[in-house]
Amino acid sequence: MSSQVTEETEPDNEGMMARTAQALARFTEKWFPDAFVFAAFGTVLVAILALANGGSPVQLVSTFGDGFWDLAAFTLQMAMVVLTGYVVATSPPVIKIIEALARMPKGPRSAVAFVALIALLVSLLNWGLSLITGGLLARAVARRTDLKVDYRALGAAALMGLGAVWALGLSSSAAQLQATPKSIPPAVLKITGVLDFGKTIFTWQSMLSALILIVITVAIAYFSAPRGNAVRTAEAMGVDVTDEVEEPEPRTRPAEWFEYNPILSIGVAVLTAGWVVYQFATKPQECQGDG
Repeated sequence: MSSQVTEETEPDNEGMMARTAQALARFTEKWFPDAFVFAAFGTVLVAILALANGGSPVQLVSTFGDGFWDLAAFTLQMAMVVLTGYVVATSPPVIKIIEALARMPKGPRSAVAFVALIALLVSLLNWGLSLITGGLLARAVARRTDLKVDYRALGAAALMGLGAVWALGLSSSAAQLQATPKSIPPAVLKITGVLDFGKTIFTWQSMLSALILIVITVAIAYFSAPRGNAVRTAEAMGVDVTDEVEEPEPRTRPAEWFEYNPILSIGVAVLTAGWVVYQFATKPQECQGDG
């Protein structure tokens, strides 16, 4: 009998990084609540501190209400980022690509590292697209019956784009604000001027930083992935990873032709793509003139 050990039949002796990851996972599962709890706690804490600092209840309520609605524009922007990312990631051509990518990894730990790599690369285009693509890819990998992959590690890997390099990509908030004159406070604008992408995310220093972060993140994803008896698959966790999409019902009314026909959507997509090209082609010149 051969004593060779493959990735699929690795023994249970975990490395230090894997043991640390499992300890952190256990701690998080036990003590970390949903994100809303942190937001609510922060709101209550700030309210208490405001009252302790001499603020009146009337001022507190008024400021809270006004500030809440001031976030409406930003909230809509974030919602649109996630929504458009979901639309692109769940389109039939992209779904086929995701399914093909899910078949590429040959072992459990390499599957986790691969999901992290794809999430990181896509995040350089758009963090919302990375968030959805990484999640769908993780679920597609988890559906494979020939691999026993830890679903927790897959989920963490799917979020690596949002957690590591998105700010060095095209959807970088800082880079976009610095390239938009109206978004820069006048006092700061006098000092820095307008900096287009060629002076921020497209510099060699920024791209080298992104490359280093990608390599380190993928390595951590690989070596921290549980193996052997420590693996908890989606099935073991009671998670349904089937992404069955129901086919639309047959068109029976003339009005439904407009709903199902892609011509109008393609027209809007062409206009959007034209606007993006126009922005990239004209903004650098305008910014240089404003600076």
